[in-house]
Amino acid sequence: MSSQPSDGVTAVLDHLTARGMIPDPARTKAVPLTGGVSNDVFAVSGPGIDVVVKRALPVLRVAREWQADVARIGIEARALRLAHAETPEAVPAVVDFAGGYLVIERAPRSWTNWRDDLLSGVVDTAVARALGHALGVWQTRTAGQKTRLAGFEDRTVFAQLRTDPFHREVAATHRDLAPIVEETVDAMYAARDCLVHGDLSPKNVLASGGRMWVLDWEVAHLGDAAFDPAFLLSHLLLKSVHAPRWAGLYQESAAAFFQSYTRQLRDSLALDGRHLARQIGCLLIARVDGKSPAPYLTEAGRLRARELGRALLTGGHPQDQSNGVLNAWELIR
Repeated sequence: MSSQPSDGVTAVLDHLTARGMIPDPARTKAVPLTGGVSNDVFAVSGPGIDVVVKRALPVLRVAREWQADVARIGIEARALRLAHAETPEAVPAVVDFAGGYLVIERAPRSWTNWRDDLLSGVVDTAVARALGHALGVWQTRTAGQKTRLAGFEDRTVFAQLRTDPFHREVAATHRDLAPIVEETVDAMYAARDCLVHGDLSPKNVLASGGRMWVLDWEVAHLGDAAFDPAFLLSHLLLKSVHAPRWAGLYQESAAAFFQSYTRQLRDSLALDGRHLARQIGCLLIARVDGKSPAPYLTEAGRLRARELGRALLTGGHPQDQSNGVLNAWELIR
């Protein structure tokens, strides 16, 4: 992905200066960060300031046309504040939000992107365990909290960034799967379980020494508790398809994540294993045939991911909640 233009740097520095956040403009610099597709992101550092600044893009940086409401940056600000209040060790603090610019604290320079670590074969199950614990805390502490989640009922951004480009692209491309996919989407939209992150993938996790932060909350909404664990597990499955030599390590991370996560759940948030598997199946196929294909998969990997997704969608897998999804790794071997 290309860096943001220089006028973006000027704009973010002007904004922070106007907000009174830059004590010494002459010694402060903003550097575009690359890797994302939905936001302009800058690291801003200087005397008295060391932050990350985000601004939502109206059109995502992907090969196919993909638009999304820039108001999602406000959703992210609210979600970050809520999640940080529950787990300050797992979510960066919001420093400021105004004028479409979200300013958050910056992670230590030694922290690394979890996706990059996983793709390099550096697999720390402590990170997965911490992530599962945090997700379980967010879900249990927001379950049934309608007043607290009053700003998260709108699913417009979730539709724009998830169900339309993922699930419904799968249904349109694979017509034989359309009834199952639509049934899964209907069940997802009927759920009002808890706060859902909506983009719980390794690329949105920074980590070091078992500690981690979860970033990018712009798809957060009140919704289906199964979506976040399905999203994370689908990413670990895709990496197992991509690098089978490390599949066992990815499976261990999946087990650590899922066990830590489910340990936090109350009875009111008990997962339906069948629905969870269908969610994962949709997401696997979407990362091949949707608007955001996994760039690291080979043609053979894409074929394998489709096969695995179909198996999970159509029932070619164990259905027990505690073991069934994790047993999907057996279909890769």
